Amino acid sequence: MQLVNRVVFLLFLITLQITILTLPVYSDDDIDINKYQKQIERYTNIIDKNPESYSNYLKRADVEYKLGMYKEAIEDYTVVLKKYPDVAETYFLRGNSRFGVKDYKGAIEDFTKTIDLEPASVTAYSNRGTAKIILKDYNGAIKDFDIAIKLDDDIYDSYYNRGIAKLNIKDYKSAIDDFNKVIKLEPDKTDAYLERAHAKAYLSDYKGAIEDFNKVISINPKLVSAYYDRGHVKIQQNDLVGAAKDFTKTLELDNKFAPAYFNRAMIHYATKNYDKAVTDYSAYIALNSNDAEAYNNRALSRMHIGGQTKEAVYDCLKALKLNPEYYPRYQELPWLKYYLPQK
Repeated sequence: MQLVNRVVFLLFLITLQITILTLPVYSDDDIDINKYQKQIERYTNIIDKNPESYSNYLKRADVEYKLGMYKEAIEDYTVVLKKYPDVAETYFLRGNSRFGVKDYKGAIEDFTKTIDLEPASVTAYSNRGTAKIILKDYNGAIKDFDIAIKLDDDIYDSYYNRGIAKLNIKDYKSAIDDFNKVIKLEPDKTDAYLERAHAKAYLSDYKGAIEDFNKVISINPKLVSAYYDRGHVKIQQNDLVGAAKDFTKTLELDNKFAPAYFNRAMIHYATKNYDKAVTDYSAYIALNSNDAEAYNNRALSRMHIGGQTKEAVYDCLKALKLNPEYYPRYQELPWLKYYLPQK
């Protein structure tokens, strides 16, 4: 029995890019590092002389946040909150800072406190929902975005992030509705087209998905993931030539994008271009040397070429070392059985 190359295109269909738009950002101003460092020094001097100058703790924390000094900002906001524990804005800003150090549970606590003090804070609901997505509390995130949208239905971030949460619970039709709303509010928002394409692909609307990927590429022709994901959808349409072209374009834009080598190699194998399959599997292995399936597939490609038994055996033994589950199947290969270690 010949060991068949495991073509798992569906398992590779779409690497969902969970790009959160409503990131807690305090300011969009250009950062003048020297200017802000001098401000920190000035506020620090004032605080050293008067440790109860709480307004300067706040000012210093705001500058620290702008410079990405989130830990320091948290410390300063905490000092202020000990003195003034009922100021919603300070909890919100500390929540943003905690988000910056990836303390998502702490950020949720601060955004919750913000909401307790200021129930109409759209940004607190939105940012709390964002943190919940990262912690994979998708249903909780959806509830927060529902409230944010009820408070203000013209903020596209809330629809986008709710759509992301819905994708993760496989509510694809409803996710599409949210991405439609984003596109209506921001017609050139590539992320919304990209994620709508993902949702359509999961619903087997491959034509619609391709149209959305095409739109993304027309807006941003250098977006690697658009070509890569479109390639997967083309495979579902049995357009292997088109898929290979998309993976090639992916690699032109990013020659270290390992999955594109792997998937293009699978297409080469399926179309009996075994030399090219070996080349692509080799490129993939150079970037990801611990993937048993890649060694296994390269071995099979080499056996089809002929004259590469030694190299194929090496690949099989490497695959076996990485994944012992190959052993029973390898025992059925006459050309390999002699080289297998005895159990």
